[in-house]
Amino acid sequence: MTLSGSRTSRTAFVSVRSLWERADLGYNSLMSTTIQKAKAARELFLQQSFGVLSTMSIDVPGYPFGSVAPYCADAQSRPVIYISQIAQHTRNILADSRVSLTVVDNNADSDDVQARGRVTLIANALPVSDNETDTHGRYFRYHPSARQYDQTHDFAFFRLELVRVRFIGGFGQIHWIEPSEFMTKNPFSAAQESQIIQHMNNDHGDALKHYSGGQPAEMVGIDAEGFDVLRSGKKVRFTFETPIHNMQEARQALVALARR
Repeated sequence: MTLSGSRTSRTAFVSVRSLWERADLGYNSLMSTTIQKAKAARELFLQQSFGVLSTMSIDVPGYPFGSVAPYCADAQSRPVIYISQIAQHTRNILADSRVSLTVVDNNADSDDVQARGRVTLIANALPVSDNETDTHGRYFRYHPSARQYDQTHDFAFFRLELVRVRFIGGFGQIHWIEPSEFMTKNPFSAAQESQIIQHMNNDHGDALKHYSGGQPAEMVGIDAEGFDVLRSGKKVRFTFETPIHNMQEARQALVALARR
């Protein structure tokens, strides 16, 4: 009886362990899929430079008001916008901070817009502090013409604090993504990012031209997953094969890209 009971216990233990192992595999698979979805949504967001900003209308209460807004990503991949105090969407935001920003893949080959990827960031638009000069400077690198706006109208920065993200990768590929899954911290401080940018623009203009298919280009930003250049006034994003985490890995990734 003791032997039989011992075997039964061992069998039960193996069964429980097998269940745990299968549960772990299922959890890991789910997490891997979630990471991939979030990465694809973030990649689309980082590839583009403007979207449709929808605010809650104060002139037509209860209805959304859509307008086009340029943006750039901050150090945690959240959108930063620079808008005039006299604009309709700014007046709406000051009355109700709830907004959404919809970004559509405009680099797709298909004319069928339903087949294109798009991401909608649901958020609260909150003012960016005047002390966040690094955030201001990053925006102006991506949108240099915006520096002159204050000469004609009173503009202000707002950050979209994410509530939830809706990602559509194409037909049937529809996912909700949480802010913690979408956001990723830039591994470089503002000073480090500026150092890399200045070095590339001052000393490796030929490499940037090579990246950009023979056209002159200026680097404006770099993060863990890629870097951005302005080519003929348009943002072009280059994605690294694997994420980088420090200055040395940035150098290696840029060299590897130049050799491809």
